Formats: sequence, structure tokens, C-alpha cells
Amino acid sequence: MILLDTNVVMEYKKLKLFFRKEKFAITKPCLEEIKKLAKKDRVLLSLISNAEIINTEAKNADSSIIEAAEKYGLKVATFDRNLVKKLKEKRISVLASNKEILNELS
Repeated sequence: MILLDTNVVMEYKKLKLFFRKEKFAITKPCLEEIKKLAKKDRVLLSLISNAEIINTEAKNADSSIIEAAEKYGLKVATFDRNLVKKLKEKRISVLASNKEILNELS
């Protein structure tokens, strides 16, 4: 299972991602961000309806991703350089390029 950051989900059209190949998860704070950003994007809202939602004690998106990835041993897909750095410091597996993400999610 792969944990998705908001920025990867929001790029689904550009990346032609349809999240078919592998199950994916989103933390509750990321889900709230996505809902705010994708108010009228029915395709996106439909895609994320298949995600496993992970509740965390952390309230901000980045902290919730780190918490969930550590707790459940998940890979994280993100384009956020600062988050990538934090994840690597904690030795969490990161998919941070278009190619890596496409290979895992398409």
C-alpha cells in the first residue's frame, strides 16, 4: 500500500494516474486538503473514495504522513522536497519522481 501526499493526488490528470494497480491510502488531514482543493472535480473525488483513510494524532498533512508511514511501514508518494527530506531522515521509503510514482500507481 502506498500513502499519497495531497500534491500527488492533485496531479492525477497530468500524470494520468488512476490508482488502479495498487491500493493506496490518504491521511485524514490530506483528505481534508484534497476536498477543499477539488470541490467540483468529481473524477478526483471518485478516485479518492477508494482510498483507505488513515486517522492520525497529527493534525497537519506532513506530520500525519510521517506518523502513518512510520506506524504502518508504508511507502510515501510526494513531490514535496521538504517532506522527502524528513521522510528520508526517518528512513521511510519515498517515491518522489514522476517515473517512480507512475511505476507504482499506474
